[in-house]
Amino acid sequence: MGGTAGTSVNGERSVTRLVLGALAIAASVAFLVSGCSEGALFPAVHDIPGPRADTPLTPDQVKQATDALTSERDRLNTQIQANGQPGTTASVPVAVQQKPPSSTQPAAAQAGATQTAGADPKP
Repeated sequence: MGGTAGTSVNGERSVTRLVLGALAIAASVAFLVSGCSEGALFPAVHDIPGPRADTPLTPDQVKQATDALTSERDRLNTQIQANGQPGTTASVPVAVQQKPPSSTQPAAAQAGATQTAGADPKP
């Protein structure tokens, strides 16, 4: 009786392996075939839109649009300044103060710090 019990356990394991293998193959095939479906999230590679109906702007139209934007910007800047809020304009340069270097040596060298081998000094 002990011999038949061992045979049935091995038979159940082989059936389980066979079923799991078949499920794995079926899932793989389903995954590969799903890439060919029409409901994909991304458009096809060669699916491009048609040519544009609009023509590009002429140089006169570009100048007119630029002038309109510039005048609108200036109008808004003067309106903000009139309300008492500080305004910044692109045409007014901002002075940048630069500190003169105190010496030519880096700060680490001035403080007497030691430098580790192979490391570049920090400026």
